[in-house]
Amino acid sequence: MPEITLPNNWRPREYQEPFWRAMEGGTRRAVCVWHRRAGKDLTAIHYCATQAFQRRGLYWHLFPTYNQGRKAIWEGMDKDGTPFLEAFPEGTWYRKRDDDMTLWLQGGSKYQVVGTDHIDRLMGANPIGVIVSEYAIQNPAAWELISPILTENGGWAVFVYTPRARNHGYHLYKYAQDHPDTWFSELLTVDDTKSVNEDVLAEEKDRQVREFFEQEYYCSFNAALVGSIYGDTLEWLYEHERIGVVPRKPEKVVYTGWDLGIGDSTAIWFAQQVGRETRIIDYYEKSGEPIDHYVKVLRDKGYIYGDAYLPHDAGSRELGTGLTIEEQLRSLGVRCRVSGKFPISDQHAAVRTFLRGCFIAEKECERGIQALREYVKQAIENERGPDGEVLYRDRPLHNWASHGASALATLALGMRPEFEGEWQQPDASYVV
Repeated sequence: MPEITLPNNWRPREYQEPFWRAMEGGTRRAVCVWHRRAGKDLTAIHYCATQAFQRRGLYWHLFPTYNQGRKAIWEGMDKDGTPFLEAFPEGTWYRKRDDDMTLWLQGGSKYQVVGTDHIDRLMGANPIGVIVSEYAIQNPAAWELISPILTENGGWAVFVYTPRARNHGYHLYKYAQDHPDTWFSELLTVDDTKSVNEDVLAEEKDRQVREFFEQEYYCSFNAALVGSIYGDTLEWLYEHERIGVVPRKPEKVVYTGWDLGIGDSTAIWFAQQVGRETRIIDYYEKSGEPIDHYVKVLRDKGYIYGDAYLPHDAGSRELGTGLTIEEQLRSLGVRCRVSGKFPISDQHAAVRTFLRGCFIAEKECERGIQALREYVKQAIENERGPDGEVLYRDRPLHNWASHGASALATLALGMRPEFEGEWQQPDASYVV
């Protein structure tokens, strides 16, 4: 077999070299906020390939969804038509599985493309190198899960993405900037790299929504999140100082609104009614746990509970237990009310109205607020309206933020009196 040199038929461009030098110099964490077409994933996968033959272990390339990873990397090509997987040329691997997007490499390492849309599937593994692509639209819980593993085993992580407003991607970039001794950080706009032809850039500017263009090519964290469903409502809440420190009333009951994940995240909002105010005092989200886990969470918080508002699918029976989630919760002492099936437009309208009567505890509900901010409409790809506007489908994009948004809709509908008749009445038994 002929000798193979890595990186394979590739070398970093001048503006990519600072990242490469930092990582080769021993940096274990890097945040590359680079514009579209700057070669983020290509640079990262070639770096990963070089590392996989220096230290044996599991290497992950993470994407927001499994399908996105398949399209972008496993089946994807760079702008010259070279497959991304050419970073691992034939001869460097001895087995390839297309169904779970895995390469078994000579020397014992394994490279795998993984979606974080089901983060419970990440549990139990021990990666030593991770590329986190499109981090700004990933479930941030995935990094929270992986980070301790990499710290323990001395592994590395590279985050490559363009901004999506001031969300967790922004906060990670700022954190990296504040810790230059242990993190590499770099933000590169199209003006910094000069890597996109001016004619192409002008065409993109005419074709794209302004906010999206600024995010993708000028890496703006200030551009509004395109298609945000509750973004304007959240702005109103901040402007009127309704998100911040919110006192709890220990003597008041706490109502909960749920989104139930079967093999996915379960999200719960906690709210009190104090006079005419609704105070949202807490939020919890977890993936891959049984129902009794969430009941324990409720008990450990020590609140006095009112109704637990559940979505309509809580009445569906699970194959494993033969019981509905409602029945399981009731058997554990939770007083439940199960929703009717409301149109998505009614859910969105109910949440907007509900939020304007709310005060939200910012620290305790940080993850939930972030989910509301990133709950977006599903855009129709490659289609525009007569004035160049983005066209959307009549349903939201299903991503990690959907769970928190759906849980709040359940709470909003449950606590609004005009929807009272659409809910199953609780029985007399109660208390968590």
